[in-house]
Amino acid sequence: MSNDYPGARLFLNIVGGSLTLLSLQLPWIVVNGGFLISIRPDALYRVAFYWILAGAILSFLSRFGGILTFIGLLAFAGEPYLSFGFSTAGQGLLLAIAGGTLSFAGARWAIPRTLIKGREMVGGLVYSVGFLIVLTLVISSYIYSGFLAPSEGQLVVEVPLFLVGLFMTGIGLRMFLSREREENTLQVLGRST
Repeated sequence: MSNDYPGARLFLNIVGGSLTLLSLQLPWIVVNGGFLISIRPDALYRVAFYWILAGAILSFLSRFGGILTFIGLLAFAGEPYLSFGFSTAGQGLLLAIAGGTLSFAGARWAIPRTLIKGREMVGGLVYSVGFLIVLTLVISSYIYSGFLAPSEGQLVVEVPLFLVGLFMTGIGLRMFLSREREENTLQVLGRST
């Protein structure tokens, strides 16, 4: 991609993240021509699910989400689905590969500089999504294992998504509470007096 068209790289981030999210809803493996295997957080492919989901979410902000998606694909390839019989790749697997590739070809940082004036709004949105990811993971770990003893195994599996949530929360807070906002507020107050 040329630097003349930075919007094209942002578009690749959006399309790559969307394709990767869509891939989680479609069958990944077709066994013996009719038995469909999907990737879910409660099945055999639990580790791959969280890596791919973290990659899809991070792809909207950065091209490095494609790396997380490919790590999830490697975790999926290590599962023993080949022992079930003749298997072929499903639509979900193909979409995840396409989404990871497009994300990796996208922009390094997908929040455009033209949104500097709307920095508080974008920062609030990124913070909200990150905080909801972290909150959901923490609450679900207590609900599924009991309030007295959270499951360490589940928290270890969810680490990539948890780290992406923390990253988004920190970036969102930094954007929302940036120094430019304080300087603009002081200038407006100075003009009104």
